[in-house]
Amino acid sequence: MLWEEVRKAYPDKWVVFEAIEAHSDSNYRIVDDIAVIDTFDDSMDAFRRHNELHKQKPNRELYFFRTSREDLDIHEKKWTGLRKI
Repeated sequence: MLWEEVRKAYPDKWVVFEAIEAHSDSNYRIVDDIAVIDTFDDSMDAFRRHNELHKQKPNRELYFFRTSREDLDIHEKKWTGLRKI
């Protein structure tokens, strides 16, 4: 699914989704194909679901956004240094 299709299918909702296909361009993540996992009216419910899914499978590219946003502006952060394992 494209973001425009998600916005039409789930108006004024918070959606938790997985990026099925994505690429990077100028420090932004461009999502080409989306699989909607869940929808919510409340942002904290979406946040909790996102965290729950991320803990189960941290390698999945998961996001949550409100469908009122016209564009997905996902700025990539470059991590440097050590991470806790």
